[in-house]
Amino acid sequence: MKLVGLVALLLASGLCSSPDLLTAAVEGGGSHAARVGETVQLVIKVTNTGAAIPHLGLVFRTPDRWYERHKMTDLGGCTIDNQSSALDCGDLAKGESKTYSFQGIATVAGSFHYELALRELVHPYTYVNDHPDGPDAQVWDEAISSG
Repeated sequence: MKLVGLVALLLASGLCSSPDLLTAAVEGGGSHAARVGETVQLVIKVTNTGAAIPHLGLVFRTPDRWYERHKMTDLGGCTIDNQSSALDCGDLAKGESKTYSFQGIATVAGSFHYELALRELVHPYTYVNDHPDGPDAQVWDEAISSG
């Protein structure tokens, strides 16, 4: 009987509550047109409006990954996480706002479609601004023409 009371107390105290939601205001995107050899930018501003986000990942949810279509010259303080198809931008505290500015040189001609969502890159890999039909994403197309 004491065990049942202990379990009830733990549940009531919130130890088994769901984790805080990860939410943020997100603005920005990447270049839409360039020529091979030109410098291009991807700029994403994130204002954390929810719980702290450990290892904020700017995750590419399409086969096209911006960092693979350009020779990266400035990672804006982030690192490339190929396993997660993401740019790992470190921790983002509750209420913190950061602008991530990436630069690269277009290396491949073609038409590319990007969908960029935010996710924590530590287990349980929760998406930021997640909804039943999927997380919010920054979406844009880019056309790179031959030099």
